[in-house]
Amino acid sequence: MTLARYPAATSTRSPPLTQEKLATTDSDEVGLVQVRSETNVTGVTSGAHGTHSESRIVTLWKLRSFELERFAVFGQTGKAPAGRLPARTARRTLVGGALVSAIVLFSAVAPVAAAPKPPPKVTEQQVSAAAAAKAALAHTVGVLSAQIVQTQAQLRSLSAAAELAEQKFAFAISKLNEAKEQATRAAADVVSAQRAIDTARRNLTSYVRNSYMSPATGSTTIGLLTATDPTALLQGGDYQQYVSAHHLDAMGALDRATVAKSNAVAKAQSLVNLKQQLKTAAAQAQQAAQQAYAQEKAQAAQLQASQASYQQQLDTAKLNLATLNNERATYVAYVREQQRIAAQAAAAAAAARARAAAEAAAAIAAQQARNNNGGGGNVGGGGNSGGGDGPLPPPGSMGGWTQSKGQAAVARAERWLGEPYSWAAGNANGPTYGVDSPGTDGWNDHAVFGFDCSGLTLYAWAAQGLSLPHYAADQYRVAGSFHPQPGQFLPGDLLFWSNGGIDGIHHVAMYIGNGNVIQAPNSGDVVKITPWDQVNFGYFGATRPLT
Repeated sequence: MTLARYPAATSTRSPPLTQEKLATTDSDEVGLVQVRSETNVTGVTSGAHGTHSESRIVTLWKLRSFELERFAVFGQTGKAPAGRLPARTARRTLVGGALVSAIVLFSAVAPVAAAPKPPPKVTEQQVSAAAAAKAALAHTVGVLSAQIVQTQAQLRSLSAAAELAEQKFAFAISKLNEAKEQATRAAADVVSAQRAIDTARRNLTSYVRNSYMSPATGSTTIGLLTATDPTALLQGGDYQQYVSAHHLDAMGALDRATVAKSNAVAKAQSLVNLKQQLKTAAAQAQQAAQQAYAQEKAQAAQLQASQASYQQQLDTAKLNLATLNNERATYVAYVREQQRIAAQAAAAAAAARARAAAEAAAAIAAQQARNNNGGGGNVGGGGNSGGGDGPLPPPGSMGGWTQSKGQAAVARAERWLGEPYSWAAGNANGPTYGVDSPGTDGWNDHAVFGFDCSGLTLYAWAAQGLSLPHYAADQYRVAGSFHPQPGQFLPGDLLFWSNGGIDGIHHVAMYIGNGNVIQAPNSGDVVKITPWDQVNFGYFGATRPLT
């Protein structure tokens, strides 16, 4: 390693070196080099070369102002090679002893450990490219986040549409069942009316036959025998009037029976037509539910795939951005640390040069004094410095509602915790078997005994004298007139979720207290307790039954 050259009367320190060349200096400069070896060292003198085994330090100076040529100072175990120094130089070696202490002082510097490998250098072009990439990635992250939010909103909308279709299907099934019951009763009325007609005809036929075969209507004996109250007949004295009335009653009974049958037949036919209409409506509702569910599944799969792709891109973008930021921060920190080290080293070097200059000047002055006085002596000096880091830096009218009724409705529903959800299932008497919905999770619900969401709530309140329709939207309308706000809920209140307005209500649950509701969520799930604000999306409102 070649040492830098400094102005006259100055020097610097350097770590121990092995087999290095001596720096040449100008005539008015002082040059310093230290050579250290475990075996042999070659010293360079003025036009002569020599080797010295077991040498430890060789220090060479050139000081023009005192006519001192290059000389060698050897360690304790060595000596200068014979015949290598000119006589003129040898005479002046007495100055060496005075300078040894100063030379060794700023020559003996502790070895410096190898510096850690620096991070990859980031050029100005790389910094600019990284800044542009960072801006582009930040924009991409924003776009992907917005797309993911939009995808999630579409999924919620599709799920709500499927739930609403299920509720409409359940309502159509309940109406169809009612029509079936009415049709059954109407058919029974037709049979009863036919029996009445048959009875009236038999009575009329019997009367006509008896009239034909019996004596004249004036026969008192026949009248007395056929009259219900012979005494009244005799007392009335109007036997002919009795006979006429008896004939009219038989005819009237026949007419009434005929009319009743006609009415029963008409009603039965009307109910048959209604049943067919409701059956068609139920089929359409079921088809709509299946289509909505199929659409949800297909679109959900597509959207979820898109969301997964977007999320992967987002993760990659975030990783790239973090990597760029980290590399830039690492390099900037490294550059700042190197600047700090360089500044510290420069300050230390300046201080060392100042000390060395002062010590060299003192040594020369002392030597001159000894020369002038004929004496000798040694000048030495030393010093060190150190330091350390500092410390591092309120509801309206309740109507028929009472708290006890609300608690009773809750208790009635909680009896069925764990009961399966089943499409269009449940009535006022309890759980029922559901209805299949091919293509959905409810494809086998005809074999599942349980409740759907509105079936559970109508069952819970049925024992309190409230008859609710099997349709969540209608339950919101008819259950009660008071609609409590969040924070006003009481046990028994019905909470509803919608995809848009009352007609869009697709789910209902019942508040049980402490921020929880009991609900029948969907096919494959069971009746369970859930925090009300974690039930579903699109909370719409609440109704307090019997208000």
